[in-house]
Amino acid sequence: MQALNPLPEARGPRPVILARMLLRACVAITMLGIMGVTVTNVIMRYVFVRPISGSDEIVQFLLALLIFSAFPLVTVERRHFSVSLLARGARGALKYWSQALELAVSTLGCAIVTVELFNQGRLLASEQMSTMVLQLPLAPLNYAMSALSLLALVGILATLLAHLRGGPRGARS
Repeated sequence: MQALNPLPEARGPRPVILARMLLRACVAITMLGIMGVTVTNVIMRYVFVRPISGSDEIVQFLLALLIFSAFPLVTVERRHFSVSLLARGARGALKYWSQALELAVSTLGCAIVTVELFNQGRLLASEQMSTMVLQLPLAPLNYAMSALSLLALVGILATLLAHLRGGPRGARS
């Protein structure tokens, strides 16, 4: 008897499954953190008339982590917004190559984002930049965003390579 798998994302190599679980946990924890800080700050502000000092900085850090934790998940599952200028109504080889072009451009864009985030992290580290109120260093956040973007880059590159290995279905060579 074959076990039913209600979660299609639970398929694949064990490291991929583990990475997805960890990223989803990170997304959930950061969302919970944003909600907790916001609710606590509102209560502190209006009930005790003493808002949390630096709560905006905390929420900004958590929001950056939220976005870049979701980035690899959304990218690999191809659930991001895309504009299909070439493949509208296309079939066969045209559809195959337009999807390949979309993935290639996405790979290039993700690579640029990854490199720029890392370079900015190095700059922030050398300048020892930090936030205004809490004096949180900015470089570790940029390095974390760069690492998460690199994870998305690896995922989209794997998707591109799998697409290219699959070849155009229903197209004549």
